[in-house]
Amino acid sequence: MGENSEFSRILDDTEFRIKKSQYAHWRARDVLDAYALWSTVANVAGGAVVSAVSATLITPGAPNALFGVDFKLVLLCAGAGVSVVSILQSVLKWSERAQSHFLAANAYSSLRREIEVLRLAAADGGDATAQLEVIILKLRDLSETAPPVPAGLWNRAVRGLTK
Repeated sequence: MGENSEFSRILDDTEFRIKKSQYAHWRARDVLDAYALWSTVANVAGGAVVSAVSATLITPGAPNALFGVDFKLVLLCAGAGVSVVSILQSVLKWSERAQSHFLAANAYSSLRREIEVLRLAAADGGDATAQLEVIILKLRDLSETAPPVPAGLWNRAVRGLTK
């Protein structure tokens, strides 16, 4: 009886570790996707506005008297802001990082399904110890290859999770 309860405890602990990792990677994917979306919107909208207004300034016969130096400085700052957001988007690769967290979350989901199947096999009286060892090895390998989740995102993702 003690061996069965030890097996159940290890199985529960392993499933909870997988669940926390899965939730953390989903949270990281959501945040990085939001960054990618908003930076894209800022680039497209900001670039369009800056380009359209700049074009009116250089059009022959445009009423340049309507656009003072202050306005031109604001336009210059807006253009610089769009450039900075574009550079951040290129350097920080939010979309690519979101995709890698998506793949990691799916891999953890697959491990959770394997645990569910393992629970059914154990409930039918089969010896599932070898299968659990394989799942733990897969979890170790996945933990080594999955992208890191920042601590703040991890803590927010797993807050309130219970076994």
